[in-house]
Amino acid sequence: MAENLINKCFSTLHDMKYCQGTPVTPGVKRRAWFISIGAIVGWPKIPVDEYDRPTSSIYDGSFTLAEGEKWHPLDHLPGKADFKSETQGEEPSRTFKVTGSFIHPKVDENAATAATSLINTRIVVLVEDMRGKYRVIGCEKYDGALVSPSRDNGQGATGSAGTTILVEADDPVETPFYTGPIDTEDGIINEQA
Repeated sequence: MAENLINKCFSTLHDMKYCQGTPVTPGVKRRAWFISIGAIVGWPKIPVDEYDRPTSSIYDGSFTLAEGEKWHPLDHLPGKADFKSETQGEEPSRTFKVTGSFIHPKVDENAATAATSLINTRIVVLVEDMRGKYRVIGCEKYDGALVSPSRDNGQGATGSAGTTILVEADDPVETPFYTGPIDTEDGIINEQA
């Protein structure tokens, strides 16, 4: 009996195999998508086992938005984007800190207005990697993601100007994947056939 309990305690471990020479394309695509957590009326779920441990990094289901709400585009310079996760906390309560830094190339009135609207709003961000897979920054359990916008007008005649959108979120899963539809002003993207 005790042996079965021990086997169940380790049952969520997964292999990390790699075929030598297989390319791994770094980076993210030039458009991310975001929405206020207040506009989300239904969240997809991460599958868990009987001990409430995540058994997958892929959300099951899709985001349900309040009537009239759509995902907003965040166009950025993909060559300057920084998107990563790291562990935080102490055992047995460790989680991931997921961060994304996206530089929007404009510093005009629209960029300032958008940055101002984000400063005190918790959001969820969908980031598309170079394989066309969407990753999620912000989860229901930890109240979405915190946004810290900043602006740099650049230096001299050739300095880089832009509005940086820094997004940080806590998550029990390492930047979950999202396979559901993304309802935007231009129509639904990521729709499965």
